[in-house]
Parts: sequence; C-alpha cells; structure tokens
Amino acid sequence: MKRVIPRLVCLLVLVCLSVAAGCARDRIKRARLEPVRIITSPDFRNIDSIVVDRAHRIYVSDVQVVRVFDAAGRAVGEIGRPGSGDGEFGDEVIGLAINSRQELYAVDEAQARVLVFDLSGNFLRDFGQPGTGPGQFLTPQGLAIDHLDLVYVSDKKRNDVQVFSPGGEFLYAIGKSDKRGSGMNEIESMAIHRERLHIADEGNHRVQIFGVRGGHLGNLPHSGVFALVEQRAASMDDVPHLTDVDQKYERFLEGDLEGMAFDERGVLYVLNEDAGEILVFRAEILTGIFSSTAEISSGDGMAFGPDFERLYVVDQGNNRIQVFETAAIRQALQLD
Repeated sequence: MKRVIPRLVCLLVLVCLSVAAGCARDRIKRARLEPVRIITSPDFRNIDSIVVDRAHRIYVSDVQVVRVFDAAGRAVGEIGRPGSGDGEFGDEVIGLAINSRQELYAVDEAQARVLVFDLSGNFLRDFGQPGTGPGQFLTPQGLAIDHLDLVYVSDKKRNDVQVFSPGGEFLYAIGKSDKRGSGMNEIESMAIHRERLHIADEGNHRVQIFGVRGGHLGNLPHSGVFALVEQRAASMDDVPHLTDVDQKYERFLEGDLEGMAFDERGVLYVLNEDAGEILVFRAEILTGIFSSTAEISSGDGMAFGPDFERLYVVDQGNNRIQVFETAAIRQALQLD
C-alpha cells in the first residue's frame, strides 16, 4: 500500500501538469481572419498612418499629402501639398490624429513640425521646429490626443514624448527619466486609455506604460507563456537567446511595433510589423493574436472607426488598407 500511494501521487501530478500545460497553450487564442474590405489607390506611394473621423471618412498619410476616402473606400480628396510653407509637407507624412474639435494633426517629419488642418483641408496652424529644446523635434513620429485635446508627439531620436496644448504650446515631456526601465529607444506609435499612455518602444522590443502626466507605470508582459506558468510581467531582456530558458518563452513583442489602438472596452491592439500579426491585450495581458488571410506586409498605422465596429490597418508593403469587422475579431479570439 505504501508503494501505491507514491505512484498515485505521481500520476496525479502528471495529470495536473498536463491539464495546466493545455490551459497555458489555450490561454492565447489565435485566428486568421478575412478582411471585409481592402482599400487601394493608384496614387498610393508610401502610406503610413490612418485615422477615421465621426462621418467615417478615412484619412491616410502618404508622401507629402494626406489622402481622404469616404466610408465606402472611395477617394474623395487630399489634404496638404509638397513644399515648405503653410500647409505643406517636406516629405512623408507620418503620424495622424483628430481631436474633439475635428481638427486633423499631421506630423511633417522632414521639417520637424506638426501641421493642423480642419477636415475640409484648410490649413489652421503649425508648431515645432528642428532642435533639442522644449517644443523642438529631431525625428517626430507618432501622434496621440487625449480627452482634454492635449497633443502627444513621439520623437524617434529624442526618445521622448512631448506634450502640447491644442494650440501647440509646449507643456512637458514624458520619457526622460532616470528610473530603471523607463528609457526608450526608437519610439513611434502610441495609444491612450484611461489616463495611461502606451508607447511602442521598438528599440527595446516592448510597450511601455506611462501616466499621461509623465509617471512611468511599467511595461506590457512581452514574453508569453513560460513552461506551465502564466505570462510574466518581467522583461525578457536579461534572458539570452537560444538557451533552455529562452526556448520556453514565446517573445510576442520581438518585432517592430507600428500601429496601436484601443477599442471602446479598453482592449489594446498592437501591430507587429515583422510578423504581420495583430496582438490583442485585455487588462494588459496578451489574450489573442490574429493575422489576415490577405497577408499584411510591413503593416504600419492602425485605427478604429468612430463606432468601433471596424478596425483599419495600413498594409504598407502591399500599398493598401485592410478593414476588419471588430465583432469577427472578438468572436474568433473569444474576447466577449
């Protein structure tokens, strides 16, 4: 009888471990979804960011212009033009954002400034200039706007985010901190939800989280499942590649992180450009990953429509925009 009990215990442990392993594998759902629409244009040159207004008009940044499409994906106009004057872009237009006043903000990377238009394309104002001082830019990239219409501009060379009033007055910077783990490298995309600013820290292969007034709050878990244990919030930076420990992880944020967007429920979508996949985080834990049946090549900007029923993804490598139904994403990844 003494011999039987240890055997039963061992068997029970093995069964529990097997069940736990299955649960760990099932925790992150995967899907391959068909886009409901693909928007293309012979005028596309190097599209980057995307935003959608209250009327479902779609604004896509391109080389020296912002292209505008209606809800059906038909081209209806352009905003901006080549040049160095008011309302003119020096080269590629990078970040885009729309505030509550229905003003369109666009990053003119080449001329280190942000241009502001109304949605009819009329130039309103600009702010910023080359330099390293407050309110100046080296390589401005991403844009985000909070509920107070404060404007957040990420800078890939300054490695910080500068915050401006709606009129373009510099207020403060985020990211220049001596706190361990808060240093950033090659940042671009951002998304805001409930006073928390999420920043794609591409050079460090992670998404960092700050309070919208500047305090560093941590990082998204970026290592996946380790053996039978749930995702760990600790960084994988200290774990060498190709080791026994490393091989038990899946590094979900290893590629370039381009687009980021929150849905109305606070679920975060992050586009992994290298993998052509979109990672879905609920309560800051990775719960799902999906790709497109049409393949996403060098994916870039990403945005929800005003009613959150559709997700728009810039498929830069294929010079097109892929559109997905949010309900289909939720169903496939069991988010409801």
